[in-house]
Amino acid sequence: ADPERLQRLRSLMMVNEPRPEAAERARARGRRAPRNVLTKMPLHEGSPLGELHRCVRDGVKVNVHIRTFKGLRGVCTGFLVAFDKFWNMALTDVDETYRKPVLGKAFYVEPQLTLTRLFDRLRLQESLVKKEADSKATADLPALPYDPRTSGRKSESGRGRSEEEHGAKKHASRERTRSSSLPKVSGRDTDLPSGISQAEEKSTAGRRGRSRKKQRPKVDYQQVFTRHINQIFIRGENVLLVHLAH
Repeated sequence: ADPERLQRLRSLMMVNEPRPEAAERARARGRRAPRNVLTKMPLHEGSPLGELHRCVRDGVKVNVHIRTFKGLRGVCTGFLVAFDKFWNMALTDVDETYRKPVLGKAFYVEPQLTLTRLFDRLRLQESLVKKEADSKATADLPALPYDPRTSGRKSESGRGRSEEEHGAKKHASRERTRSSSLPKVSGRDTDLPSGISQAEEKSTAGRRGRSRKKQRPKVDYQQVFTRHINQIFIRGENVLLVHLAH
């Protein structure tokens, strides 16, 4: 027996057998912790993103200012659930105060929205709603009690007004009878042929229809809206500012 040949054969047979180092690596791969957003959030401690992780851990409410292509759109107030390094955020129990984006010619005319203008407009709308509610409540109040002194004066003034109206109606009826008795004078429309007069009527009707179509209701781009959202996802490119809610 050749011992060198046997050693060489044994080394060739060990190629297909798993080595102890490779086996340990395979076990380590199987036990590796999953890598996702929830596992990466604690790694941002000591940075601005670490402050966001503290809000997630302690359940602190945050204000997120979001923007449109022109500027500020609104503010979302809620509880942060998850985020990543690109400032993509997931929030729950969100109260949003926003304004719709300005379109058309108003894009060049309307002033740029700021945070103070947004909430000042919201307070103004709320005050107007309260005034309307108060006016309706005053209108629904019961009528005053009957007073014979004031009722007599009102009846006399009502009789005087009714007599004046009756006399004015008689005068108008007399003028109508006089105008009907006078001979009718032929105007330009009567001298023209019927086809031309009909064409003019159609043209005027078409102009009226076009003018009605062009008249569109004016849109109030300064109106502010509020809504409640159970869950919302905000992309990082739309985030302007994040701060703690008071």
